[in-house]
Amino acid sequence: MNLVQGTLAVLNDAKHFLEQINTEQYNQSISLMSDSTIGQHTRHFIEFYQCLITQANTRKINYCLRKRDITIEQSPEAALAAINIILRDFNALDFERSVLLSSSKEGIYEIRSTVSRELYYNLEHCIHHLALIRVAINIIAPNIRLPEHFGIAPSTLQHRRLVNQQIH
Repeated sequence: MNLVQGTLAVLNDAKHFLEQINTEQYNQSISLMSDSTIGQHTRHFIEFYQCLITQANTRKINYCLRKRDITIEQSPEAALAAINIILRDFNALDFERSVLLSSSKEGIYEIRSTVSRELYYNLEHCIHHLALIRVAINIIAPNIRLPEHFGIAPSTLQHRRLVNQQIH
């Protein structure tokens, strides 16, 4: 699986749960997750992708400048719409473009990167949040069916397959 395929896969996984979850579940505070909500985790990874897509042409990526859109955080439908826009727009990115990554609102710390490196970062970041969302769904909405690979890194899946082959 390449970077584009991986991105498509995790964003489609996110769409899968968003199509099943109701607004109450999406906004339910979960004590085991420091009282965060599924909506907060979803908004967070969506906005990182949005930053990458909207800032890549400026050659400067700063994830601290994300919008923190409460609508995406509170509405699974708004989150689904935002993901559909990301899926529509991300292929237009120049993956080999060099960019500077700023690590603060003031842009004090900057490091060189590329759009493809930042897309990989977003992929890993999204998987991490999907893993947390998986835990939350298991707690508050166990009726929602998730794919076995949901929120699991490709390297972990590959390792599990290898171990299973050795066992059998």
